[in-house]
Amino acid sequence: MSLTEKKCFEVAIALVKQHHKEDLLNAFQKILEELFSDDQIDIYTVNNGLLLDSESISHKESLYRSIASRKTVFVLDDNLFIYPIVSLGKVTHIISLQGDSVSKKPCLLEQLITLFSQQQILLDNNNHDALTGLLNRQSFEKRIASVIDDRRRRDAEKPPACCFAIFDIDFFKKVNDNFGHLYGDEVLILFANLMEKIFRHDDMLFRYGGEEFAVFLKNIDLDTAVVVLERFRHNIEQYDFPQVETITVSIGVTEFNIGSSRAEIISRADQALYYSKDNGRNQVHSFEALISAGKLIDNPPDINDIEIF
Repeated sequence: MSLTEKKCFEVAIALVKQHHKEDLLNAFQKILEELFSDDQIDIYTVNNGLLLDSESISHKESLYRSIASRKTVFVLDDNLFIYPIVSLGKVTHIISLQGDSVSKKPCLLEQLITLFSQQQILLDNNNHDALTGLLNRQSFEKRIASVIDDRRRRDAEKPPACCFAIFDIDFFKKVNDNFGHLYGDEVLILFANLMEKIFRHDDMLFRYGGEEFAVFLKNIDLDTAVVVLERFRHNIEQYDFPQVETITVSIGVTEFNIGSSRAEIISRADQALYYSKDNGRNQVHSFEALISAGKLIDNPPDINDIEIF
Protein backbone atom coordinates (compact mmCIF):
# COMPACT_ATOMS: atom_id res chain seq x y z
CA MET A 1 0.00 0.00 0.00
CA SER A 2 1.29 3.46 -0.74
CA LEU A 3 0.17 7.04 -0.38
CA THR A 4 -2.01 8.27 -3.20
CA GLU A 5 -0.19 10.69 -5.49
CA LYS A 6 -2.33 13.59 -4.29
CA LYS A 7 -1.97 12.78 -0.59
CA CYS A 8 1.78 12.18 -0.99
CA PHE A 9 2.12 15.62 -2.59
CA GLU A 10 0.04 17.29 0.13
CA VAL A 11 2.03 15.65 2.93
CA ALA A 12 5.37 16.45 1.30
CA ILE A 13 4.38 20.12 0.86
CA ALA A 14 3.12 20.36 4.45
CA LEU A 15 6.44 19.06 5.76
CA VAL A 16 8.84 20.79 3.37
CA LYS A 17 7.34 24.23 4.08
CA GLN A 18 8.37 23.92 7.75
CA HIS A 19 11.66 25.67 8.48
CA HIS A 20 11.93 24.98 12.21
CA LYS A 21 12.11 21.56 13.82
CA GLU A 22 9.37 22.37 16.34
CA ASP A 23 6.99 23.36 13.54
CA LEU A 24 7.99 20.28 11.54
CA LEU A 25 7.20 18.00 14.46
CA ASN A 26 3.83 19.68 15.06
CA ALA A 27 2.91 19.39 11.38
CA PHE A 28 3.94 15.73 11.33
CA GLN A 29 1.86 14.93 14.40
CA LYS A 30 -1.20 16.60 12.85
CA ILE A 31 -0.76 14.50 9.70
CA LEU A 32 -0.55 11.29 11.74
CA GLU A 33 -3.63 12.23 13.76
CA GLU A 34 -5.54 12.90 10.55
CA LEU A 35 -4.59 9.67 8.80
CA PHE A 36 -4.74 7.43 11.88
CA SER A 37 -7.53 9.18 13.76
CA ASP A 38 -8.78 6.01 15.49
CA ASP A 39 -5.39 5.04 16.87
CA GLN A 40 -3.33 6.09 19.87
CA ILE A 41 -0.41 8.27 18.74
CA ASP A 42 2.44 9.40 20.98
CA ILE A 43 5.69 11.14 20.06
CA TYR A 44 8.49 11.23 22.65
CA THR A 45 11.53 13.46 22.45
CA VAL A 46 14.97 11.93 22.91
CA ASN A 47 17.89 14.10 23.99
CA ASN A 48 21.40 12.63 24.19
CA GLY A 49 19.93 9.13 24.45
CA LEU A 50 17.48 10.01 27.24
CA LEU A 51 13.70 10.12 26.92
CA LEU A 52 12.46 13.47 28.18
CA ASP A 53 8.91 12.18 28.64
CA SER A 54 9.82 8.97 30.49
CA GLU A 55 7.46 9.68 33.40
CA SER A 56 4.45 9.22 31.13
CA ILE A 57 5.68 5.83 29.89
CA SER A 58 7.28 4.45 33.05
CA HIS A 59 5.76 1.01 32.42
CA LYS A 60 7.62 0.76 29.10
CA GLU A 61 10.62 2.97 29.80
CA SER A 62 13.22 0.18 29.45
CA LEU A 63 11.78 -0.82 26.06
CA TYR A 64 11.83 2.74 24.77
CA ARG A 65 15.37 3.28 26.03
CA SER A 66 16.42 0.11 24.19
CA ILE A 67 14.85 1.40 20.98
CA ALA A 68 16.60 4.76 21.40
CA SER A 69 20.00 3.14 21.90
CA ARG A 70 19.69 0.41 19.25
CA LYS A 71 17.81 2.52 16.66
CA THR A 72 15.56 -0.42 15.82
CA VAL A 73 11.83 -0.68 15.01
CA PHE A 74 9.61 -2.71 17.36
CA VAL A 75 6.24 -4.22 16.43
CA LEU A 76 4.42 -5.81 19.38
CA ASP A 77 1.50 -8.23 19.40
CA ASP A 78 -1.03 -5.67 20.59
CA ASN A 79 -0.78 -3.68 17.32
CA LEU A 80 1.83 -1.39 18.82
CA PHE A 81 4.36 0.05 16.37
CA ILE A 82 7.37 1.88 17.79
CA TYR A 83 9.73 3.75 15.47
CA PRO A 84 12.94 5.67 16.23
CA ILE A 85 13.60 8.85 14.22
CA VAL A 86 17.30 9.27 13.49
CA SER A 87 19.07 12.46 12.36
CA LEU A 88 22.82 13.14 12.24
CA GLY A 89 23.39 9.72 13.77
CA LYS A 90 21.26 10.38 16.86
CA VAL A 91 17.75 9.26 17.76
CA THR A 92 15.72 12.46 18.16
CA HIS A 93 12.21 11.06 18.68
CA ILE A 94 10.37 7.84 19.44
CA ILE A 95 7.02 7.48 17.67
CA SER A 96 4.46 5.09 19.15
CA LEU A 97 1.26 4.20 17.29
CA GLN A 98 -1.23 1.63 18.48
CA GLY A 99 -4.47 0.49 16.86
CA ASP A 100 -6.11 -1.40 14.05
CA SER A 101 -5.66 1.32 11.43
CA VAL A 102 -1.91 1.42 11.75
CA SER A 103 -1.64 -2.37 11.73
CA LYS A 104 -3.46 -2.42 8.40
CA LYS A 105 -1.33 0.34 6.87
CA PRO A 106 2.27 -0.16 8.05
CA CYS A 107 3.70 0.86 4.66
CA LEU A 108 1.79 4.14 4.79
CA LEU A 109 3.24 4.84 8.23
CA GLU A 110 6.77 4.02 7.06
CA GLN A 111 6.44 6.40 4.09
CA LEU A 112 5.24 9.20 6.36
CA ILE A 113 8.13 8.62 8.76
CA THR A 114 10.57 8.62 5.84
CA LEU A 115 9.23 11.99 4.62
CA PHE A 116 9.48 13.45 8.12
CA SER A 117 12.98 12.07 8.67
CA GLN A 118 14.29 13.41 5.37
CA GLN A 119 13.01 16.92 6.11
CA GLN A 120 14.43 16.81 9.62
CA ILE A 121 17.84 15.79 8.23
CA LEU A 122 17.72 18.71 5.79
CA LEU A 123 16.96 21.12 8.63
CA ASP A 124 19.68 19.60 10.79
CA ASN A 125 22.25 19.88 7.99
CA ASN A 126 21.33 23.53 7.42
CA ASN A 127 21.13 24.54 11.07
CA HIS A 128 23.66 22.34 12.85
CA ASP A 129 27.42 22.26 13.10
CA ALA A 130 28.75 19.21 11.27
CA LEU A 131 31.35 18.33 13.93
CA THR A 132 29.46 18.77 17.22
CA GLY A 133 25.81 18.54 16.14
CA LEU A 134 25.00 21.78 17.99
CA LEU A 135 23.21 24.65 16.29
CA ASN A 136 25.59 26.58 14.02
CA ARG A 137 26.42 30.24 13.45
CA GLN A 138 23.81 30.71 10.71
CA SER A 139 21.15 29.33 13.00
CA PHE A 140 22.42 31.54 15.82
CA GLU A 141 21.78 34.69 13.77
CA LYS A 142 18.19 33.61 13.12
CA ARG A 143 17.44 32.44 16.64
CA ILE A 144 18.68 35.51 18.50
CA ALA A 145 16.61 37.73 16.21
CA SER A 146 13.58 35.50 16.84
CA VAL A 147 14.04 35.60 20.64
CA ILE A 148 14.36 39.39 20.64
CA ASP A 149 11.31 39.86 18.42
CA ASP A 150 9.23 37.49 20.53
CA ARG A 151 10.11 39.30 23.76
CA ARG A 152 9.28 42.68 22.25
CA ARG A 153 5.88 41.38 21.10
CA ARG A 154 5.19 40.09 24.60
CA ASP A 155 6.31 43.29 26.34
CA ALA A 156 2.92 43.88 27.97
CA GLU A 157 2.80 40.27 29.18
CA LYS A 158 6.11 40.56 31.05
CA PRO A 159 7.82 37.60 29.37
CA PRO A 160 9.80 35.22 31.61
CA ALA A 161 13.47 35.92 32.23
CA CYS A 162 15.93 34.74 29.61
CA CYS A 163 19.74 34.79 29.64
CA PHE A 164 22.48 34.57 27.04
CA ALA A 165 25.97 33.18 27.71
CA ILE A 166 29.16 32.91 25.67
CA PHE A 167 31.82 30.23 26.31
CA ASP A 168 35.45 30.16 25.27
CA ILE A 169 37.60 27.04 25.85
CA ASP A 170 40.74 28.27 27.57
CA PHE A 171 44.03 27.95 25.67
CA PHE A 172 42.44 25.72 23.03
CA LYS A 173 45.21 26.55 20.54
CA LYS A 174 47.63 24.69 22.81
CA VAL A 175 45.50 21.55 22.48
CA ASN A 176 45.86 21.61 18.70
CA ASP A 177 49.55 22.55 18.89
CA ASN A 178 50.49 19.93 21.49
CA PHE A 179 48.21 17.02 20.57
CA GLY A 180 47.06 17.65 17.01
CA HIS A 181 43.74 18.61 15.44
CA LEU A 182 42.31 15.11 15.83
CA TYR A 183 42.39 15.44 19.62
CA GLY A 184 41.27 19.05 19.29
CA ASP A 185 38.17 17.91 17.43
CA GLU A 186 37.51 15.25 20.07
CA VAL A 187 37.66 17.92 22.78
CA LEU A 188 35.08 20.00 20.88
CA ILE A 189 32.78 16.99 20.46
CA LEU A 190 33.01 15.99 24.12
CA PHE A 191 32.54 19.61 25.20
CA ALA A 192 29.35 19.79 23.12
CA ASN A 193 28.16 16.46 24.58
CA LEU A 194 28.60 17.84 28.09
CA MET A 195 26.59 20.92 27.10
CA GLU A 196 23.74 18.69 25.95
CA LYS A 197 23.82 16.68 29.17
CA ILE A 198 23.93 19.61 31.58
CA PHE A 199 21.64 22.17 29.96
CA ARG A 200 17.92 21.64 29.47
CA HIS A 201 16.39 20.36 26.27
CA ASP A 202 14.67 23.67 25.48
CA ASP A 203 17.84 25.73 25.99
CA MET A 204 19.43 26.58 22.64
CA LEU A 205 23.04 25.44 22.32
CA PHE A 206 25.37 26.77 19.64
CA ARG A 207 28.85 26.26 18.29
CA TYR A 208 29.61 29.66 16.87
CA GLY A 209 33.00 28.73 15.45
CA GLY A 210 36.36 27.38 16.53
CA GLU A 211 36.38 26.93 20.32
CA GLU A 212 33.55 29.43 20.92
CA PHE A 213 30.10 28.31 22.05
CA ALA A 214 26.92 30.05 23.18
CA VAL A 215 23.64 29.22 24.90
CA PHE A 216 20.22 30.83 25.31
CA LEU A 217 18.89 29.90 28.75
CA LYS A 218 15.10 30.10 28.68
CA ASN A 219 12.79 30.88 31.60
CA ILE A 220 15.61 31.51 34.04
CA ASP A 221 16.76 34.58 35.96
CA LEU A 222 20.34 35.79 36.01
CA ASP A 223 21.24 34.52 39.49
CA THR A 224 20.03 31.03 38.65
CA ALA A 225 21.76 31.13 35.28
CA VAL A 226 25.07 31.89 36.98
CA VAL A 227 24.59 28.86 39.27
CA VAL A 228 23.87 26.62 36.26
CA LEU A 229 26.87 27.97 34.36
CA GLU A 230 29.13 27.49 37.38
CA ARG A 231 28.02 23.87 37.54
CA PHE A 232 28.84 23.47 33.87
CA ARG A 233 32.25 25.15 34.34
CA HIS A 234 33.02 22.77 37.22
CA ASN A 235 31.98 19.73 35.16
CA ILE A 236 34.31 20.78 32.36
CA GLU A 237 37.17 21.31 34.81
CA GLN A 238 36.63 17.86 36.36
CA TYR A 239 36.15 15.95 33.09
CA ASP A 240 38.97 13.68 31.94
CA PHE A 241 39.45 14.46 28.24
CA PRO A 242 41.38 11.66 26.46
CA GLN A 243 45.10 12.43 26.17
CA VAL A 244 44.48 16.12 26.86
CA GLU A 245 43.15 15.29 30.35
CA THR A 246 42.05 18.72 31.65
CA ILE A 247 40.61 21.80 29.98
CA THR A 248 38.79 24.79 31.42
CA VAL A 249 36.26 27.27 30.10
CA SER A 250 35.66 31.01 30.57
CA ILE A 251 32.06 32.22 30.50
CA GLY A 252 30.26 35.56 30.24
CA VAL A 253 26.51 35.90 30.71
CA THR A 254 23.86 38.59 30.59
CA GLU A 255 20.10 38.81 30.97
CA PHE A 256 17.83 39.75 28.09
CA ASN A 257 16.22 43.14 28.60
CA ILE A 258 13.13 44.13 26.65
CA GLY A 259 14.18 46.72 24.11
CA SER A 260 17.81 45.56 23.95
CA SER A 261 19.21 45.08 20.46
CA ARG A 262 21.06 42.04 19.21
CA ALA A 263 24.32 44.00 19.35
CA GLU A 264 23.73 45.10 22.95
CA ILE A 265 22.99 41.58 24.19
CA ILE A 266 26.01 40.07 22.48
CA SER A 267 28.26 42.93 23.55
CA ARG A 268 27.30 42.59 27.23
CA ALA A 269 27.94 38.84 27.29
CA ASP A 270 31.15 39.36 25.34
CA GLN A 271 32.45 41.96 27.80
CA ALA A 272 31.73 39.61 30.72
CA LEU A 273 33.50 36.78 28.88
CA TYR A 274 36.61 38.85 28.29
CA TYR A 275 36.64 39.93 31.92
CA SER A 276 36.70 36.22 32.84
CA LYS A 277 39.55 35.62 30.40
CA ASP A 278 41.56 38.66 31.46
CA ASN A 279 41.28 37.91 35.17
CA GLY A 280 42.51 34.32 35.39
CA ARG A 281 40.17 32.32 33.09
CA ASN A 282 38.13 29.31 34.25
CA GLN A 283 35.51 31.71 35.62
CA VAL A 284 31.86 32.72 35.18
CA HIS A 285 30.92 36.41 35.33
CA SER A 286 27.68 38.22 34.60
CA PHE A 287 27.77 41.61 32.93
CA GLU A 288 25.25 43.03 35.39
CA ALA A 289 27.28 42.00 38.46
CA LEU A 290 30.46 43.45 36.97
CA ILE A 291 28.71 46.75 36.28
CA SER A 292 27.25 46.83 39.79
CA ALA A 293 30.71 46.21 41.28
CA GLY A 294 32.27 48.95 39.16
CA LYS A 295 34.52 46.49 37.34
CA LEU A 296 33.05 47.31 33.93
CA ILE A 297 31.62 50.46 32.39
CA ASP A 298 28.43 50.07 30.39
CA ASN A 299 29.29 51.28 26.90
CA PRO A 300 26.45 50.25 24.57
CA PRO A 301 27.64 49.56 21.02
CA ASP A 302 26.97 52.25 18.45
CA ILE A 303 26.22 49.79 15.65
CA ASN A 304 23.54 47.20 15.15
CA ASP A 305 25.82 44.42 14.04
CA ILE A 306 29.05 43.32 15.67
CA GLU A 307 31.46 40.43 15.46
CA ILE A 308 32.42 38.80 18.72
CA PHE A 309 34.13 35.55 17.81
